[in-house]
Amino acid sequence: AVVFSLLVSASAQYNTNSKMVGASSSLDFGLFSQKDDVSGEKTSIYNCDLSPKVAYFIQNRLAFGGEMNYSMGRSKVEGSEPSKNTAWTLGPFGRYYYKTVSGFVPFGEAGIGFGRDINKLTDFSGSEITIKHNIFYAKAGIGASVFLADNFTLEGMLSYRWEKAKNPEGGGSHTTSGLMLGLGFVFYFDYLEKGGGGDGIR
Repeated sequence: AVVFSLLVSASAQYNTNSKMVGASSSLDFGLFSQKDDVSGEKTSIYNCDLSPKVAYFIQNRLAFGGEMNYSMGRSKVEGSEPSKNTAWTLGPFGRYYYKTVSGFVPFGEAGIGFGRDINKLTDFSGSEITIKHNIFYAKAGIGASVFLADNFTLEGMLSYRWEKAKNPEGGGSHTTSGLMLGLGFVFYFDYLEKGGGGDGIR
């Protein structure tokens, strides 16, 4: 009875004019790689990130919003010291929720954005070098949410992310891509509770 009550109440959270606020963290588990666009050299990257997001349901099940991402990474080229990378990106995203399956709500998500990263590495003389890049990225993924309360979910998502980074000063560029597994939470603000309308999601 408790599970049924949660599912019925949760269905309203995906109605037109509802809102969502949440955050997630992702790890790549070594599935990210970076390729220099000039030399073609590939580098393995270990990356994790934190992504707060907000969105508005423009129609039942379909939400659009904005996401900010902060990531930290580490890479190593054979014969050199590991380099450290931090990046900020910001961009729009869209998410579509499907019908509930055994208490879980599957969804698909895609987004694009821009940002900036800072790479710090040590050259052969032992000096630290800082290189900055402008970033454009695109991502897409699938996931599922489970309601723990009327307006609160835990969610997981497997996504593919592609990045193009260019150095505006030195002219170098590289491409980064790979899979990431994320876990997060979302709060929903239900328009129906304020007298709105909509048939929700079942």
